[in-house]
This record gives sequence, C-alpha cells and structure tokens, in this order.
Amino acid sequence: MREVVDKNLNQLMHESGFNIAKNLKLLRREKDVTQKEVAQHLNIDVTTLSHYETGIRMPDIDTLIALAKYYDTDINRIISSKF
Repeated sequence: MREVVDKNLNQLMHESGFNIAKNLKLLRREKDVTQKEVAQHLNIDVTTLSHYETGIRMPDIDTLIALAKYYDTDINRIISSKF
C-alpha cells in the first residue's frame, strides 16, 4: 500500500513540484520561522529543507506529514496549486 501511495505522490509532486516548493516557503514565512528552526524540529538538515523550498528535492510522504503537522495544516495545502 505504501508503495502505491509513494508512487502516486511522486507523480503528483513531479507535476506540481514548483507549487510544493513555493507553498512550503510561504507556510514557513507565515509562521515567521527560519529554515534552521523548521529543520531542527523535523530533525533534517537545513540544506534538505532548502532543497524542498527551491524544488531541487521533493519531500517523501512521511516528511510531508511532518511538515503539515508542524505548520498546523494539511497536505493538500502544501501540494495545492491554489494556495
């Protein structure tokens, strides 16, 4: 089941990658926190978070869930093209 979810999520993220990057940056700015603060909370490297926010890398489903919880939102807001 997880493989199916990851495959579908990867396809969706590939199609809307820029939106995810843009939305993650907007959510962080709305919360008025630094990349370092978010990265520390999620226990990831700040460079990884930076890559998510610039679209160089895409977060996996577990990281998307953690980001949604951190920003007190749902995954749809992160991946949506209509922020």
